[in-house]
Amino acid sequence: MKNHRSQCLAIAVSIATAAFATAEDKPAAPKVPAGSAAGVAATVNGDAITTAEIEQVFERWAAEAVRRGTPMEAVAAQRAGVLKEILDDTINNRLVMKASASVKVESAAVDAEFEKILAAQQAQTGKKPTMEEVKADLAKNGMTLESLKETIAKRMQQREWMEAQLKGKAADATEPEVKEFYEKNPQFFTQPEQVRASHILFLLKPDAAPEAVASTFKKAEAAVTRAKKEDFAKLAGELSEEPGAKERGGDLNYFPRKGAMVEPFAEAAFKLKKDEVSAEPVRSEFGYHIIKVTDRKDASKVPFDEVKPKIVAHLSNDRKKAAVEGIIAAMRAKADVKMNAAAPAVPAPAPALAPAPAPAPNK
Repeated sequence: MKNHRSQCLAIAVSIATAAFATAEDKPAAPKVPAGSAAGVAATVNGDAITTAEIEQVFERWAAEAVRRGTPMEAVAAQRAGVLKEILDDTINNRLVMKASASVKVESAAVDAEFEKILAAQQAQTGKKPTMEEVKADLAKNGMTLESLKETIAKRMQQREWMEAQLKGKAADATEPEVKEFYEKNPQFFTQPEQVRASHILFLLKPDAAPEAVASTFKKAEAAVTRAKKEDFAKLAGELSEEPGAKERGGDLNYFPRKGAMVEPFAEAAFKLKKDEVSAEPVRSEFGYHIIKVTDRKDASKVPFDEVKPKIVAHLSNDRKKAAVEGIIAAMRAKADVKMNAAAPAVPAPAPALAPAPAPAPNK
């Protein structure tokens, strides 16, 4: 799926991405009178797609992108391209929706799909949303529980119809093809060098006063001396100020040199031998660490049998995607699709978006 796919609300993500998440996820815009070009972005077999519909999808995409940390300037820069993709997908959706309209979907199947969405939300957040919470979230996006279930039914219709069209057109990857991909793409299957480390953390703000820095460093130095003689896990449980340190004994499991830990910590850890404790406290943005490396793993290639299922899924999904694109292209070729170049451009004021929350730092 393309990266602009709309996500009306968290519990509707699996439906929005199951087929063609477009302007159809919102209540239909008012019908444009026949012969009127005002506000019409395109027509599909005479059915109008309005610029307002496309704008609604863009606004949802933009809000989600900002929520995930994309700068507003980057969102604005992508506007024209994303609007074009949304319109293109909405055209495809109209064609598939009409073709799949005769597919029968039982209300019990829709309810079961809805429950799967709630279960997925519970797995993600640890709490199953109540019906009141679901309805409130939907209302924020101009939807109701009934309209969401209508969307679910449409997506199920489209999915079943497309699966029927795909029969015999997207065979799974064969063993030789999977092996060839494995051999030709070693960069995907190389496990980098890793260390397993435990630490004792004395919390200290980056802008802490000199007196606090000196006091914290003195405590950390004393911990280094004890760590060379005592059981490190027990000492971490006693001294470390990191949440959960007592339960884990300060263990951070395996991690690579880059990307998992803050740089001063990773640099120090990778200089240590197995069972060695850092000679002095290591300062990071979180405070002072005493580090012990408990194991090391050399860089290695992941065995073929271990990654084979993932390669099969990857290659098979690529084939399925290509087959779907072929089916859509054939439908587009037969359809009466008119892009309205004379229609006014979608207005371009910056959307009122809340700033993205700062990502949680790695420790």
